[in-house]
Amino acid sequence: MRLENKVVLFIGAGEHLGRSAPLLFAQEGAKIVIVARREHVLEETAEMIRGKGGEVTVCPGSATNPEDIERMIRTTVDTYGRLDVLYNNIGGGWVELDKKLHEISDQAYERIVASNLTAVFNTCKAAVIQFLKQGHGGSIVNVVASEHVRRMANPLYAYTKAGMIEMSKNMANDYLDDGIRVNCLLPGLFVYEAVKNPVVKPIPTPLIRRLPRTERQGDPADLAYAGLFFASDESSFITGQTIAVDGGDDMKLVDLVLD
Repeated sequence: MRLENKVVLFIGAGEHLGRSAPLLFAQEGAKIVIVARREHVLEETAEMIRGKGGEVTVCPGSATNPEDIERMIRTTVDTYGRLDVLYNNIGGGWVELDKKLHEISDQAYERIVASNLTAVFNTCKAAVIQFLKQGHGGSIVNVVASEHVRRMANPLYAYTKAGMIEMSKNMANDYLDDGIRVNCLLPGLFVYEAVKNPVVKPIPTPLIRRLPRTERQGDPADLAYAGLFFASDESSFITGQTIAVDGGDDMKLVDLVLD
């Protein structure tokens, strides 16, 4: 198993992109703590993991609240003894997409900044403190957004998502000597449906250019397997990097469109 006995804290373990990775990581031997605001969604995911014999703990809370973050870290360490991987599937602000900068409301500003900057700062800071306390390094995987997706939104969304990437690169440099790796996944356009199958498998369907759309959009499993690589020791020589999991969309190899 690729993550045997590793302890992973998942922030933003929702029912779409946020569910596939915990299912896969548990499938690969990790001990899991899953976090989101909606407890019933977490319980559904936990039941799926336990049904396969995996170890999982549910910890509802908000990543924008430092007290909740401290409780998440404490729950992880108290339950499993340590923290090895932080998987940040947080962020949002997919609001007021048709607005130019001067048209964005104060409410949208607060929501987007809180989701994409404040929450990621809180979780990364808390994880780094725990990694340093343990003294044997760790891995942080931040889920951001592809360049195309950032530009589909508004300038504030693009700015905050780009900020996540730059913070991750700076952290990778700052904590290199401490053995803490920080990398980013940049998902493109994905199918937005709840994950119902507890078994996560690679998607064999190849990308074929079929204008005006491709054979398929991204599946949550596509992102989960990229995250598995960053979380595992297979990527121990990789830090400060980004992987666009977008079917070649940013390179314009294909023409992905929303359904």
